[in-house]
Amino acid sequence: MVERVSSGAVWEDRVGYRRAVKDGPHIWVSGTVAVGEDGRPYAPGDMEAQTRRCLEIIEAALVKLGASMKNVRRTRVFVTDMSADAQAAFARAHSAVFGDFPPASALYGISALAAPDFLVEVEADAYLAAEA
Repeated sequence: MVERVSSGAVWEDRVGYRRAVKDGPHIWVSGTVAVGEDGRPYAPGDMEAQTRRCLEIIEAALVKLGASMKNVRRTRVFVTDMSADAQAAFARAHSAVFGDFPPASALYGISALAAPDFLVEVEADAYLAAEA
């Protein structure tokens, strides 16, 4: 049975997608930007805070599907700034969550995200194994 969860973002219905989809033991989490509870960009200009917020939103979707961050097997990260400082800021936030159970990961430098204030977008794939 396929399960879909929404984060409540207005663009999910407009675009026709969901924050996460679970099919059997597999969970795919859509590209996630740092939005606050008010739907506006969270912490403009702060790569570390935005990465933390992306991971919080991803974690909330996983929990709705009976999973946790320990179930994440891969992340794909898209950033608009590939400077050493920005990469270090991203790395601090990512390793704070995944340091004890690191997933496969890729970091891509891109020219833009959905709005100028977004610095990072994170996708995650999770797998529900008997033991994570």
